[in-house]
Amino acid sequence: MSFILFFLLLLSCEARREYPEISKIPWERSWEKALERAGSEKKPVFVYFYAVWCSWCREYEEVLERKRVRSLISERFVPLLLDIDRDRRLFVKFGGRGTPFTVLLSPEGKMLVRFHGVAKEKDLLGLLSLVLEGSVGVLEKKKLLSVGEVSGKRCAEIKSKFIEDLKVRFDPVFGGFSAPSEGGAVFKWPTPFTYAYLLERGYLVEEALFSLDKDIEYLFDRVDGGFFNFYDRSRAFEFFFETSKSLKVNGGMILALVEAFKKTGRDEYLKLALETFSYLERNLLHGSGCYLNAQVSDPKYYNLPPEERKKRRPPHPDTAIVVEDNSRAVLGLLSLYRVTGDRRLAERAKACLRYMLSNLLEGKTLYRFYDVKNGKKGDPNFGMDVSFFSLALLEAGMKKEALRVALLEADHTWVSRSVLLYTLLKLGKKEEALELAEKLSFDPDYHNPDDMVFLIRSLELLIGRC
Repeated sequence: MSFILFFLLLLSCEARREYPEISKIPWERSWEKALERAGSEKKPVFVYFYAVWCSWCREYEEVLERKRVRSLISERFVPLLLDIDRDRRLFVKFGGRGTPFTVLLSPEGKMLVRFHGVAKEKDLLGLLSLVLEGSVGVLEKKKLLSVGEVSGKRCAEIKSKFIEDLKVRFDPVFGGFSAPSEGGAVFKWPTPFTYAYLLERGYLVEEALFSLDKDIEYLFDRVDGGFFNFYDRSRAFEFFFETSKSLKVNGGMILALVEAFKKTGRDEYLKLALETFSYLERNLLHGSGCYLNAQVSDPKYYNLPPEERKKRRPPHPDTAIVVEDNSRAVLGLLSLYRVTGDRRLAERAKACLRYMLSNLLEGKTLYRFYDVKNGKKGDPNFGMDVSFFSLALLEAGMKKEALRVALLEADHTWVSRSVLLYTLLKLGKKEEALELAEKLSFDPDYHNPDDMVFLIRSLELLIGRC
């Protein structure tokens, strides 16, 4: 590369300014400071959860920056901008499922409104006005359903309802199980843990393979490799897909592809799993031995013809190493190692685990992320990190370290408790597992069926195949 070309590329990187740098809204970035301001100024809080890799967020930000919307948010609300990867605990607390995610709070911090997706300017202005008028009540906290007495009958009931719900969710044309069952089966996200479970157990095998094949058809990038996060068929006459590629999705898809290969013997599944690993190595690998959490969205780049894309530089990755996402990826790499015997996979998995043990676990504190751009660590002892990290350590044969992480005091969700229960049972810690199982509840209206898989796997370990 010539010096001039290199200089121009360097200038283009330095000139790139991303949200919130380009925003004219005076965003707070601290939850505590925003609540303090809301109380003292008697203003509601406008919370916007975004991600640097999110295509839809760029659309929504165009709406937020329009003069009438921007003025209303800036003058009448306390605007709070949070990153779903770096502020994950709050994202989960408010029921976040995807981005963009908006939450409106009372001056006392009580939730009034929440919604996902891109709101039109007129609709958003109307909603903000209703909040300011005091016409919106406090949202009730969602109730979880207790697992109750752990028995073979109860296990069979929960599993049967899960399988029946998957049948309702399944889209026989476009594949997928990811839509809310009451809303019909509209494919949106890959559900790799669900595919892997169904293929392993022999339930809905044809539906799982069909859905996986549709993921490959619609979401795998044949130019640069890797799976996009999702696509959305709810937009009439428009095929819209999220042009970011996350570590979480790609690590999970490796796991699902391996299980499909084991079930069918079809080499194309194994080949694609290896190609996905190569994508991670080329695009998300950090010098630490772990992976960065996502390659950012860029619809303009991905809508170019393949030959034009090959002449251009692909989108850059985000700068966060996230424990949960790397742990999920490790599970995929280890599953691929077991069927190929390729030592690179096991070595990469263990190198990443060792890095997180050395750099993100400090005493009894496990940090969720390390931002390589600014050197910051944050969000300590979040349950999803603790549970998936301990499971990944266990799968890598690092049992002592897995138990140490599993026993950390953490802020758990029902999903992370399910993963933790599964890990404790696999570690042979029956007493600790039973104590956890007695307190276990779950959301019967779960949005993503992957959330249910470890609950069912745990019940199966407790009871035997139910």
